[in-house]
Amino acid sequence: MTTIEFYNRIGQDYAEVLDRMTGSEAFVKRFLKRFCEDSTYAALSEAVSGGDVESIFRQAHTLKGVSANLGLKPLFEKTCVLVEITRNGGSEGIREAFDEITSAYQEVIALIHLVE
Repeated sequence: MTTIEFYNRIGQDYAEVLDRMTGSEAFVKRFLKRFCEDSTYAALSEAVSGGDVESIFRQAHTLKGVSANLGLKPLFEKTCVLVEITRNGGSEGIREAFDEITSAYQEVIALIHLVE
């Protein structure tokens, strides 16, 4: 799968991502591959398991930012929900929002592994 096909598959405008990422397809591809090794999702999962709302907010906010920068639209949108839930210390709906993030994360990771 090409980088363009990846972004089409997740519903993101590749030209927009390319513009934000210095116009280099190699640069975009390199950061997509690095995303697979990023520990933010694992840290978020740990925070959710431990019920630490402040940590959940921080990790979700970080994941939201990384997702936005890389143009990972489905993951970004799901992460926005959790950020808003926890922004002021709220906890209702955390598990449901995290389950949605997990689904989007797993899909994005699987697709990134197909990018050549």
